[in-house]
Amino acid sequence: MASLHKNAWFFPFILGITLLAAGYYVINFHNIIELASSQSHYENYLNKGLGNSDCNCTAPKRTQKVPKILHYVYLNEDPASLPFNFTHWLAFTSAIETIKPEKTYFHCIHEPKSYWYQLIKPKVSIMKTRIVTKIFGNPVNIIQHKSDIIRMEVLRDFGGIYLDLDVIVLQPFDDLLYYDFTMGIEKTNQSTLCNAAIVSRPFAPFLTRWMLGYKDFDDSDWSRHSIRLPYNMSKVYSNDIHVLNATAFFWPTWMDEHLDLAYASNNYNFSNQYIYHMWSTKSYYKYLQYLSPKSIKSEETSFNRVVRKFLNYLPKDFNEKNFDFDG
Repeated sequence: MASLHKNAWFFPFILGITLLAAGYYVINFHNIIELASSQSHYENYLNKGLGNSDCNCTAPKRTQKVPKILHYVYLNEDPASLPFNFTHWLAFTSAIETIKPEKTYFHCIHEPKSYWYQLIKPKVSIMKTRIVTKIFGNPVNIIQHKSDIIRMEVLRDFGGIYLDLDVIVLQPFDDLLYYDFTMGIEKTNQSTLCNAAIVSRPFAPFLTRWMLGYKDFDDSDWSRHSIRLPYNMSKVYSNDIHVLNATAFFWPTWMDEHLDLAYASNNYNFSNQYIYHMWSTKSYYKYLQYLSPKSIKSEETSFNRVVRKFLNYLPKDFNEKNFDFDG
């Protein structure tokens, strides 16, 4: 009996500790659940190597930085110049139907009048732009350089995806929207960053620096500020830009043998790239002026094969007999 009396305190003590622990858990249950579900706790959990690879946990999502909007710049200072033609319709249709943007902005001085533009017009928002004459006091006369400046300004102010009028979009851009700024390498006799496709958040640091580089702009130098300057900057400010390899955006290139590969052969596979730049300045008179819905349907080339699906977006009453390239 003496031994039993001596240990009588033990059972009430254990019961008290158990009740105290249970009470603490109930009181703090909400905080424990909140901590366990927080992103920081989840990340620490994985970093410590305690995560179960078989669990159905959903990893924290990355933050989208670039709005899913498209920008096109169409600088026809003379309303009669630069017709909006079939290849423009093809480029716009490929981008709108592949990227599926929330908005497509058409930055222009004068709206085109062609049939092909009328097909696209309901899908775009018209943004009247200005005629560029100077940048940082330096004269700007070449139309392509004027377009370079407008595209940088709209990306700075709005963010989004800028595309040249002769860019065919082959894959969605969704995974590129998580970077501050993205450009692709154009590799010919030297490496540059081509500005025919640019993905940027508003006021991206790389874009701001690039624009400031125009303080010594020289209109007589064709490519210095538009493609060579961003390439050189990418080596210095590599943390501010996502650079895609040469085949992602601008392959095949504008060189004659590459144009032949795209437009005259059936040997190139476009399946592993985001876009194809049609290089209209170089390819128009040899290839693009002869393109039509009929030729795309009937002639087996690498280019025709990959753009054929976009002809499904032609109006049901489209009459091939009345086809006019320039509308």
